[in-house]
Amino acid sequence: MMSRCTTAVLAVLSLSALSGCAATGPQSASTQRAGAGKMQFAILMYERGDAWYRLPAAHKDALLKQYGLWVRDLKQKGVLREGNPLGRGGVVIASDANGTPDAEPLDPNDTTLTGYFIIEVSSAVEAERIAASCPALTHGEVVHLRPVGHTD
Repeated sequence: MMSRCTTAVLAVLSLSALSGCAATGPQSASTQRAGAGKMQFAILMYERGDAWYRLPAAHKDALLKQYGLWVRDLKQKGVLREGNPLGRGGVVIASDANGTPDAEPLDPNDTTLTGYFIIEVSSAVEAERIAASCPALTHGEVVHLRPVGHTD
């Protein structure tokens, strides 16, 4: 779901790409599998309302630097596999009462998924520690941490 994407996520990944620290793009099925003893987790960032847009420009600049350092650190530790911001707009597709798929625009006032990172770590505890350090938490976003793949 994406009706609003924070400029922070877009700028971080752009900034990181320029510095050679960006998360990689889509991977082949063979490289998506976690290494021996490793697990992959998705860090999903959700914006509540217009949190990013309410910030003063100086605060945004400081946060962009913080994001850049965070991404660089994850890359240097070898745990970041990929990440991308999600664009604005989109639709919700659900079946109507007759079972026919119906698309409706996303509600711009809902909590919005703004981007994701895929990390590969040795434990859920390590994944939680990394997710808890995500700069998104410092400016009104919430972070969900989910295991990648079926776990049951």
